Order: sequence, then structure tokens, then C-alpha cells
Amino acid sequence: MSFHNRMLPIVTITGSSLMVGCSGNGGSCGYGSSYGSYGSCAAPIITADGYYEGTLTTKGSPPIPVVAIIADNGDGAISGQNGTYYRLNVSLPGNNVKGTYFGLSEGVDFPNGTQATSGSISGVASPNLNGTLSDQTGATESLALTFDTVYQLGSSLPTLAGTWSYTANGFSLTATIRPDGTFSATDSNSCSYTGAFSLIDPNFNAYRENYIRACGGVNDTFTGLATYLPPSGTTTNADIKIMADDNTTEFLVADLQ
Repeated sequence: MSFHNRMLPIVTITGSSLMVGCSGNGGSCGYGSSYGSYGSCAAPIITADGYYEGTLTTKGSPPIPVVAIIADNGDGAISGQNGTYYRLNVSLPGNNVKGTYFGLSEGVDFPNGTQATSGSISGVASPNLNGTLSDQTGATESLALTFDTVYQLGSSLPTLAGTWSYTANGFSLTATIRPDGTFSATDSNSCSYTGAFSLIDPNFNAYRENYIRACGGVNDTFTGLATYLPPSGTTTNADIKIMADDNTTEFLVADLQ
């Protein structure tokens, strides 16, 4: 299954289709095919890394649409449509996810009653990922994610090259990405950004990003993940989904188009 709902997260950045063979979570033989094998492709091994869309549900509350990126090095991020953000640090034994997270919110409270949280995550991919976030108070959130085969496109820095922009809720951002992955950007708050995207594993569509944001003489360092989403049957534009944080109190989630 492949889909790009282009769900608008809170604040966010997203190139060409690269055909690949059997690899990655979900085991599709080529972009856009379903789980399994065909032709000369062998049945794949399912792992829990991937690009996902789905929901996160707290008991007694309606499900929140989310997007998640989990790279095969154990770095991960989840962004919720309600303005929540989670940074993951996980191990990926087989098709399992096990590790820790910390979360930040721009408005709504987490189950612990605050706008910051931390805890553990566990889940199983088949290839869709179902799991649980458990915070330090014992409160839990249920994660139900659908794997998107866009993750199997592979990654290449020239794919990201170009001028990209994002506008939502009165905030705008314009970024210029060079073929070597370095980039510069400015936003509507008179902040400037300098940084770079880099490859984690060229076989999979997840990129590492790091940059410095300069605002009013204050510099903050952000790190995170990105996934490139090519035009699909329902969208005519490519975009880059980015999710990053400064490891303390601020995060940036955006769809660059």
C-alpha cells in the first residue's frame, strides 16, 4: 500500500521516483506494490523501520492522525495533527520496536497533564506497526500505523535539490537545498537556517537532517529526520516531510513543497 495524504502537521519540509527491488519493511518488490513478492523477488524479511501514517489514541479520547519516520539506525520521530511531537530512540530487533521517547506539544496536554513527556515505546511491525507509548506516570497511548512503500524508494541527496516552501497558520518558510544536501532557509519570523541533509542508508527513503536556526541573535541546533514524497495519483507536487527538534523545548515539523 502506498499513500500520501499530505496531512498537514504543525510547522514542516518534501522529489523523483527511484525504483528499487525487494528490501525494507513491507517487502514490496518495487515502489507501489503490495506486500509479498513477484517475478524473481524472494519473500522479504519484515523489519520495523519505515515511513508510516496512522493514529495515536489516548484512552477516552478520539484518535489523533500522525505521521512517523523510523530509520534503520534506530532514530525516529512522530508528529501529530494536534501539534504534538515525539522523538524516538529505539532498537529494532527483528520486526519489533523497543526503546524510549520524549515528547513536546505546542498546545494540547499529554496524558501526564503537561506539554512535555517521556517514556518507553514498544511495538511490532507486520508490516503495519502497532504499539504502545507508556509515559513515566504509567499512562499509555496506542499507536496504529500503516506502512507506506514510499520508504523503499531509496535516498539520494540530489533528489532533494531545489527551492521548497511551506506556509501554514500564518507561518512561512522557504528553503534552498543544494545537490550535496546542504541548505539555507528563512522564515516569516525573520529567522535564518543553515544546515544539511545526509544519508542514513541509501536503500531507504529516510534522511538525517541537522541545522542551526538563528533568531534575534540566539542560535539553536536542531536534529531530526526527513522523507521525500514524490508526486502520486492524488497530488501533483513532490514534498519533503521534515521533523526535527532542539533536544530541549522546540521542534519543527513541516511539508516543504
